[in-house]
Amino acid sequence: MSAMESLGEITRVGDRVDVRFERHYPRPVETVWSALTEPARLADWMGAAHVEPRQGGRIEIMTDGPFPMKGEVRIWDPPHVLEFSWSNAHAHDSVVRYELQRAGTGTKMLFTHQGIPYGSSALFSPGWHSYFAALGALLDGKAARPEPDAFRKMQAVYVDRYGLQGATLNP
Repeated sequence: MSAMESLGEITRVGDRVDVRFERHYPRPVETVWSALTEPARLADWMGAAHVEPRQGGRIEIMTDGPFPMKGEVRIWDPPHVLEFSWSNAHAHDSVVRYELQRAGTGTKMLFTHQGIPYGSSALFSPGWHSYFAALGALLDGKAARPEPDAFRKMQAVYVDRYGLQGATLNP
């Protein structure tokens, strides 16, 4: 699949954007769920994390990076739906949702991040794109952390494709 075919969708809603990705992974739903919810697995592709596995539980992701995220689990329905509030320096009061469905022997993942400030759209859309490539590598048994220049390459693609004029380019 080429980079353009796998781009996420960006929808502008006033001064905010919603980002949506659909990915197919050749692993069972339970395996993908583990990669999204278990701190040791999250650390392999997204960064250090803390997850209280229940509705109302605390969730913190990328705690080892410059822009850690804190939130609260809104929906915990293993292994199908995970939804949580997202708050960090670039997006306060936004919502992340993963929906997992069986697709043959693999998994279809529908992902949304709603309520991102427009100014941060050129950070989140290529960021999620790069992280989901890393997740795919992890699920394929390969090195999983995003390549250092992957974000910048995808940022240029997203800015061009979606015309993200005036959006912040540097975290």
